[in-house]
Amino acid sequence: MKEKHILFAAVILFGLVVYYAIFEHKVSSETAPDYLGPPILLLDYRAVKKIQVRTNDGKEFVAERREMSWDLVKGNRAEKWRSKVADFVLYFISAIEIDKIPIENVQLSKYGLENPPYEVTLTDITDKTYQLVIGDNTPVRTSVYAKFLDSPHIIIVGALLNWELSKLDPLFTPA
Repeated sequence: MKEKHILFAAVILFGLVVYYAIFEHKVSSETAPDYLGPPILLLDYRAVKKIQVRTNDGKEFVAERREMSWDLVKGNRAEKWRSKVADFVLYFISAIEIDKIPIENVQLSKYGLENPPYEVTLTDITDKTYQLVIGDNTPVRTSVYAKFLDSPHIIIVGALLNWELSKLDPLFTPA
């Protein structure tokens, strides 16, 4: 008699698993929450031709893409510098905009953007430039404030941007 109850429970459990797998597992795009914001830059990695990063104390490095590799135009040839540049560019173009704040220029100092620690300039294959200044961390230190120079908004980007910038430190030339 006990075997019948176990078999009956197993059949019901199997039926519930099949039902879930067929009808409930797939979440439609209408009901799925949209947690991710838009990328800060709609640019393909292969379209990036040049990168220049400057610090507020005058240090900088410049790298240009030739064929499938990076050439260091200005900067230190530190260990694994090509992969550091490639990693930074990949992160930079795939970084997600967490939030957007409309701002007036008089308030830039509140976000560390009046004299920003970093200015990143990317140039694409059409010679269009994208200039982003990176400011202070947010109060909870999980994100940073940033602003494209031609935009009236401040954007909030994940603090991983600071980590990627710190990996570039050995590449900077002295001021």
